[in-house]
Amino acid sequence: MPEMVLPGVYIDVRAEGLIAPGRVTVGNVGIVGTAAKGPVGQAVLLSGLDDARSIFGQYDPWIDGKSKELTLVRALELAYSAGATTVFAVRVEAAVAKAAAATYKLASDTAGTDAADLQAVSPGTWGNQIEINVWDAEEDAFIDDETFNAAPVTLKRKPSKSGRNRISIDVAASGSVKQLEIVYSPAVSAPGKVQVDEATGKLGLDPADAMAAGDILHASYTVAKANSAKVTLRYGSASEVYTVADGDHLKWFLNDPDNPSALAKATASTNKLPAKSSSFNSFAKFGTGANTHGTDGVDAKDTDYEAALNLLFGEPVHIVVAAGQDNETIADELKKHCDKASTDIMKADRISVVGSKLNATFDNISGHTVASDRVIFVAPGFKATDPASGKPVTLPGSYTAAVIAGMLSGIDPHISLTNKSVPVGELEWKFSQPQLTQLVLARVLAIEEQRGRGVRVVKGITTDDGPFTQITTRRIVDYAKYGVRASAEPYIGRLNNERVRGAMKTTITSFLQDMLDAEMLTKFEVDVFATRQDEIKGVANVTIVLQPTFSIDFIKVTMFLS
Repeated sequence: MPEMVLPGVYIDVRAEGLIAPGRVTVGNVGIVGTAAKGPVGQAVLLSGLDDARSIFGQYDPWIDGKSKELTLVRALELAYSAGATTVFAVRVEAAVAKAAAATYKLASDTAGTDAADLQAVSPGTWGNQIEINVWDAEEDAFIDDETFNAAPVTLKRKPSKSGRNRISIDVAASGSVKQLEIVYSPAVSAPGKVQVDEATGKLGLDPADAMAAGDILHASYTVAKANSAKVTLRYGSASEVYTVADGDHLKWFLNDPDNPSALAKATASTNKLPAKSSSFNSFAKFGTGANTHGTDGVDAKDTDYEAALNLLFGEPVHIVVAAGQDNETIADELKKHCDKASTDIMKADRISVVGSKLNATFDNISGHTVASDRVIFVAPGFKATDPASGKPVTLPGSYTAAVIAGMLSGIDPHISLTNKSVPVGELEWKFSQPQLTQLVLARVLAIEEQRGRGVRVVKGITTDDGPFTQITTRRIVDYAKYGVRASAEPYIGRLNNERVRGAMKTTITSFLQDMLDAEMLTKFEVDVFATRQDEIKGVANVTIVLQPTFSIDFIKVTMFLS
């Protein structure tokens, strides 16, 4: 609506003219793999490598790649070291032999009964390292907000006298809260006063304060430390200490939705006091004896990795890696995943990086069958010192893939990996120049050791033999698609007329001009149009023509000497 700023002068602000293109990226990484701990069945956005280790645990020592070694955190470590910043991780577990959470039955002070059944918060062998101790309480336990819907009322635990004790009634009829003064037996109740029997926990309400239908009584009170226990949970350097009145109170602490335990949850509980250990230094471990031993579910198949990849749909992921999986086991699934994500329906254009298997020969690598503009095949593997064991190991190309994914994440779409330094040590194989030439012709992103220059990428290519052979071409076009969608989306729901379509074209042109200025493009054309039938249907058509910038793959030097 026009706004008068001076008599006879009106300003009509058209919001469409103020829409500017938003920032986009094609550098977010998604990695799926097996882990010792952490949530299963969800994609987790990580804030860094320390966060990854905290959530998914440490990986085990590398043996030979066939001994069910954990893959996720090892690949995350390599990706972060190579430049990855924004990473989504998914923990994979076997569909048949699923990961199991370590459990512990906490005995009560009544022989033959349990105070609570505890379970590690996530499945995995990590839970077998959780330790528990029950000892004398150092302070009174505090029961926060025990509620009752009708009289007579008997508190679940024997209360002790304390200035922290509070009892109130939510009065349904008036919507008010009635605070009651506490008097202890043998003192008697009176209007506004409630008698509390320390021996039985029974409350005596005065008739004037009798509960009506819909009323709720709230009681918060202390339990003497002689009738309480201190429960300590620890895992590595992390520890949690709870002062509880019984197993049900411990369950309340562990399962508190606002501040849950980071180590364990209670699946069942009683109002019995936990049995105290023989000493404060006597810690028992989860998963021992008759308790369930935690397992990692590492017998994962390619179908399990595929299911984990599907969890990345809906997340802003652009580069995908199946940790520790080679081209022979997962390449087809990665291709199908990226093709599906990059459709006009999913609108999540992405590429994947896969590597060679351990001890893959030149013939194995050059004879691969991967062929897609959205799949990069990396070889060979590399030698390193395994942080988990401190021993020298040889990792397959499937882990080189995580390094390359991290490198792609850290550079702009138009920057080529060709001749870029790769942050790894000695390579698994040292191919000759003729072999490297053949690998490039076979659409392999090969890496080589150059004397005095370290390890470098020979040529940054996909497994496509068409127009998207260069990774930069694929990423530039994907970047443009994301940008055009982001520029056009704010116009959805606005008028479909020439003025608004012109504003949309201006926004899209501004984004593509930024790409031109950044040297991602050498030329572009944009057209936004709609027929009369399109206008009626609410459709605006956007057509763009792009000329991506190509990287220099080699330099030819011609010299004439005389």
